[in-house]
Amino acid sequence: MKLRFAADGIEVADGLFWLDATKPKALGVISHAHGDHSGRHETIVCTRETGAFHRQRSGHRGKYIELSFGEPWRVGDVEIVLWSAGHILGSAMVEMRGPEGTTLYTGDFRMSGGLTCPPAHPVPADALITEATFGVPQHRHPPADESRAELVQFARDCLDGGRTPIFMAYALGKGQEVLAALTQAGIPVAAHGSIWNLLRPYRDAGVRFPGGRRLSRNGSRQCAVIAPPRWADSAPVRGTGEVSVCAITGWGNMAQRPGIDKTIVLSDHADYDQLVQLVTAVAPKHVYTLHGYAKEFAEDLRQRGFNAEAVPGHSGPADGEIPGMFKPRGSGR
Repeated sequence: MKLRFAADGIEVADGLFWLDATKPKALGVISHAHGDHSGRHETIVCTRETGAFHRQRSGHRGKYIELSFGEPWRVGDVEIVLWSAGHILGSAMVEMRGPEGTTLYTGDFRMSGGLTCPPAHPVPADALITEATFGVPQHRHPPADESRAELVQFARDCLDGGRTPIFMAYALGKGQEVLAALTQAGIPVAAHGSIWNLLRPYRDAGVRFPGGRRLSRNGSRQCAVIAPPRWADSAPVRGTGEVSVCAITGWGNMAQRPGIDKTIVLSDHADYDQLVQLVTAVAPKHVYTLHGYAKEFAEDLRQRGFNAEAVPGHSGPADGEIPGMFKPRGSGR
């Protein structure tokens, strides 16, 4: 299948459609609703949950073709099938079946899934396009159950000591995962509006957040607070009492900075071992790696006997660099 890796997405079959393009296209397949994977396309192919999140977050009112996992949809001579990616609710791997064979695009994925989304469902393919965010051996994550238990213990220790535990987590995906972990363990939680306002698709999918509530403008006391990193220093989040701040991230101590008291490793991306597990399960003849440690992971796969190449322009964070949204405000790359 003919592919072109552009700065704003992946063009398939000379523009027949695009994968995760961020600029508007005639037809775009969106793997999930995070802003760095989705654009305001004329026609969007995605899951029902991704469509709901995308409309709510972007205000886009284009045409949506919403598919269930395993449901085929044809454009030209290519059949598209979406499979669970385990990244966030509604996230999908994209299988493309054409005259030249099959290609699987993972988008962002996590083999194990979580409390708020099912595990990944990779399928065999001739070619594989995979993320490599954590594609080096030093990024092996602890079992999610252990990380969730650590979240709960941190919250209880803070509350017992008269401090407000503040959990820094992204608004879509990670925020709801942390909210589910804490509330299902009986911890009282107030979630920032950017997290709370996205709960309907989760509840429609059967995810429960018992005892959770929306963070008020006046803040909340005697409960844990969850907020995206950009809001962690705001008055409603901080309140007026003593606080302890915990960053929830797959980067672990690489995300440490002044003002963060603890980091807990809980990621919605595959770690190194899960990346290898995916490639082994798909058993492709050719692998393309992108995002994160694309170059390093492609070399690793070649040593394992796979025909792999990194998409140019993708590399992991430099030594000492603070990744993602955990950078201090106003910092550069």
